[in-house]
Amino acid sequence: MVRYSLVMNVVMVVLSFVFAILTGSNAILLDGFFSLIGVAQVVAMGSIMRMQGRPDDSRHPFGFSSFVPLLNSIRGLTILAVCGFAGFQAVLSIINGGDHPDAGLGMIYGAAAALGCLFTGFVMARAARELGNPLLKVDSHSWLIDGFYSLVVSVAFGIAMIMQSLEWTTAARYVDPVLVLVLLLLAIPWPWGVMRDGVRELLLIGPPEGIRRQVIEQVNDVMSSLKPRDVICRILLSHDQLYVMCHVLVDGDAVISVTEIDRVRQAAMDCLGEHHTVSEFDLIITSNDEYGRLAD
Repeated sequence: MVRYSLVMNVVMVVLSFVFAILTGSNAILLDGFFSLIGVAQVVAMGSIMRMQGRPDDSRHPFGFSSFVPLLNSIRGLTILAVCGFAGFQAVLSIINGGDHPDAGLGMIYGAAAALGCLFTGFVMARAARELGNPLLKVDSHSWLIDGFYSLVVSVAFGIAMIMQSLEWTTAARYVDPVLVLVLLLLAIPWPWGVMRDGVRELLLIGPPEGIRRQVIEQVNDVMSSLKPRDVICRILLSHDQLYVMCHVLVDGDAVISVTEIDRVRQAAMDCLGEHHTVSEFDLIITSNDEYGRLAD
């Protein structure tokens, strides 16, 4: 699936750059830069997926999962940088009186690009569900959003053709730079969200409060058989990958067999696994109140 996504990104880069030259449209050129970024990201995604297939080693004792938020952070930051440059150029174009791209060819490009992006997005989304891979899921979202942008491009150039037929030539000259600004306003929330979530995961910030409470409640239910004085959980969530370090505080004279510890640990993993993929669940039994304490 990574190769398929790479091939389609290359096709979209060639298609958008060719039509950008033929039409003189900055909006189509912007779409081409998005696709070019997609090529680099898919190549990096393939490398990370190969690394994730390796066993943990001395250099990466906790595996390679941290590369996923790193890639997403770089992806979001790169797209935001391109958006900033494109927005600056669009404002300059408006100040200078707009431009006059070929609206007919632009509408053809928008329709063709939308069809290709949406089809690829649905294919990648199905593969992400079947394989349970968070990288494919992000890639499918990117394709579907690109398809929506291409539909907006097609509709905007259709409006420009109507303006030209009505001899509203002055207004038609502003369609392309205004379209760029509209696409940027629609585009910015997605890369910003991807970058924000990636940085949160790199900084080891815990999951949203709803997920945290759900995990704590499930773990408390499972650990109740140990008659604990308290249960403290450290929780991280990287996409659908859940990491939990659980300190169970018991009385100093408590007698708990290794078999019982293994049983409750597996029971907790099975319970949490109904909603998330549990990558790691560390269970620590202690009578020391200072261990595992979290600040309020």
